Amino acid sequence: MRVPFSWLLEYIDPGLSPQELGERMTMAGIEVEAVEAFGSPLPGVLVGQVKKIKPHPGRDNLVLVDADTGDGPHEIVCGAKNMTVGDRVAVARPGAVLPGGLKIKERPIYGVTSAGMLCSAKELGLELGSDQEILILDKNTPVGAKVDDVLGFDDQILYLDLTPNRADCLGMLGVAFEVAALTAGEVKMPSMNLPETEIPVNEAVKVDIKDRNLCHRYTARVIRGIQIGPSPLWIQMRLMKAGVRPINNVVDITNYVMWETGQPLHAFDLQLLKERKILVRRAGMGEKLVTLDGVERELTNEDLVIANRNEPVGLAGVMGGKDTEITAATSDVLIEAAIFNPTSIRRTARRLSLPSEASQRFERGVNPEAVMWAQNRAALLLNELAGGKVLKGVVDKNYSTVEPHRLTVSARRIRRILGIDIDTAEILALLKSLGFFVSPSEDDLLEVTVPLRRADVKIEEDIVEEVARLYGYDRIPLTLPRGELIENREEEDEKFKDAIKEIMISAGFYECIAHSFINPSGLRHLRLPENDPRMSYIPVRNPFSEEQSAMRTTLVPGLLKAVQHNCSFSEVNQLLFEVGSIYMADSLPLEEHPAEKPTLGMVVSGIIPEPNWVVPSIKADFFVIKGVLETILRRYGIEGVKFIPQALPFTHPARSALVKVDDVVLGFIGQLHPEVAEAWEIDQPVTVSEIDLNLLFEMAKPVPCFTSLPRYPAAKRDIAVIVDRNIASEDLAQTIRETGKDFVSRVVLFDLFEGKQIPAGKRSLAYSITFRRDEGTLTDEEVNLVFEDIKNALLSRGAVLRGEGS
Repeated sequence: MRVPFSWLLEYIDPGLSPQELGERMTMAGIEVEAVEAFGSPLPGVLVGQVKKIKPHPGRDNLVLVDADTGDGPHEIVCGAKNMTVGDRVAVARPGAVLPGGLKIKERPIYGVTSAGMLCSAKELGLELGSDQEILILDKNTPVGAKVDDVLGFDDQILYLDLTPNRADCLGMLGVAFEVAALTAGEVKMPSMNLPETEIPVNEAVKVDIKDRNLCHRYTARVIRGIQIGPSPLWIQMRLMKAGVRPINNVVDITNYVMWETGQPLHAFDLQLLKERKILVRRAGMGEKLVTLDGVERELTNEDLVIANRNEPVGLAGVMGGKDTEITAATSDVLIEAAIFNPTSIRRTARRLSLPSEASQRFERGVNPEAVMWAQNRAALLLNELAGGKVLKGVVDKNYSTVEPHRLTVSARRIRRILGIDIDTAEILALLKSLGFFVSPSEDDLLEVTVPLRRADVKIEEDIVEEVARLYGYDRIPLTLPRGELIENREEEDEKFKDAIKEIMISAGFYECIAHSFINPSGLRHLRLPENDPRMSYIPVRNPFSEEQSAMRTTLVPGLLKAVQHNCSFSEVNQLLFEVGSIYMADSLPLEEHPAEKPTLGMVVSGIIPEPNWVVPSIKADFFVIKGVLETILRRYGIEGVKFIPQALPFTHPARSALVKVDDVVLGFIGQLHPEVAEAWEIDQPVTVSEIDLNLLFEMAKPVPCFTSLPRYPAAKRDIAVIVDRNIASEDLAQTIRETGKDFVSRVVLFDLFEGKQIPAGKRSLAYSITFRRDEGTLTDEEVNLVFEDIKNALLSRGAVLRGEGS
């Protein structure tokens, strides 16, 4: 937001220099990024009055102008012919230096000596009018005055970097109210004595709001008999200093009032508005509109338009349409001032990549009280500066009743939060300076009514902030926080998650960070039944698109989307993981905050490592994830993990398992079902896993203490058994451990075989068993006795020793 200091002075005199005001505002939370002069000095450029105009004796396209700059007329050769006798113009006398370094000299032009140059706006560094026309100054401009003083080139511009909540400062009056609070000043409002004709506006135009959720209020005024032309120079200069390009008097006045009040306006050529009727409705799917920039836009039913009977004539709150724009032929104008839904405007402006000053203000929210004031202000200026006749009354379709927000605030609590001893009377004075209505009540309580322009003040803490910034952050003493330091569980959780990430990265996985919002169709692609808790997803209110319309209940869709994306670029070998939260609701609609569960998700496909001549590649499958998960469990001293075969809705029926420790299910590992892979457009085997990190964190043991190396030698025995395929290898390993008790220190599955020598439905599992005792060396006899017990235990579970028949 650019704030010309001279313009601000029309409403309030802060009694400070622009630099001092910028510092004061910054300290009060309204950051002023910079304070800069508008233009450079124009030495030797003076205001001149045209006394005589005559043809050039040698050239038909030139004229000789006698211009008086206060010291008598000077004959100047000029190519422009838009000036008349009596006009005030900018005269660059010999010795003057123009922007760009052009030095003016007295010199002959086709036989006539020119004593200077009459300047166009462009030659003075201004984007006004045509560079083929001389800049005409106001008729009351003093002859001989310096042009840079007349145009305010020394004016200072304050560049405000506003936070989104301070939409009230997107208008000069809003800034003036803020300055008044900081300097104990009073805002001078422009006078509003608006003359109207006897013709009622309802006879000239009709308005109908079809979607009241997207348009809460729409007002229209009609001004007839307007003479289109350039705006007065003072309006053009103010707009230029604010960063707005002047166009014509009607458009300039709507921009001027928007910059003054923060309320966007739009002007329609009433003669081009069919049937003189305004409809505020949603666009039809595929409906077209050519906007003022000449671009044809294709609209959707998410867009709000201003329309006549048949077609749209404007994109509500964003940009007007080409068909009803103000041109030189316009005489009757309809002025629109409205309140549109901020979310709708933001969605449309972003989808069409069409940001505008109007959309910026509607997105942040406009002041309901400013609508009618801005409407009348624009009508008054069109009457005074464009010769328009204002029809009686305003068409006002208002379907929202907005009441000022009221709060009960404790002065005692304000003092406690700020840590200062501020008197209640001073608190009242500070709040009243902001335009808040405050009345004290019992027990040091304050009843505060917030003006509608301050929609950002909603809770008691907002009032505390207002008191603090007006009191002065620099006046609040610095103090260290007091209190007992306690263990931060949240910090420990974050450290745990970071450690998990380090393990995953060290295992060769790449971290994936997906959106927490998902498309619900991704859950349906997983073939989850409707009664599955993961289908009870929380819908997002006013989502940007269907792709982000639900809070995720599983990390799997995001990981699969990443796999599909990578595969489309021929990246088929993938090890991806994500540590993120999923959101589970106890019931819908939500009655309390959903459970936010930190989760580890993994997905693998292809082969690892990439083919090379040093290390052979293996399939990235179930066992890769199983190995990484076992590494994590060992790192945190978690024992007794079991992988229980279990088909899930989205996994291969014979290649998935639940991960259990004791009787607690930590998560699952499983190869993606072919039909699910096809739904995700993935044409290769993919294995996914999801682990509950909350449960893992609760089971994690402290870092283990040092254990000395074994003092006595170990003995090893191998055993191979044939079992049914549905018997888990871990179950047999656990049987070996339980039977061997204190004598078995390690059990490793080193071979799995299925082939012609093995009966159908069976498989061979071979284990290496390490025997060791802490108190002394085991004898062969002791080892053999334990080994025999292990054989019998396996046989009792239906196993057949390899080589002893089947």
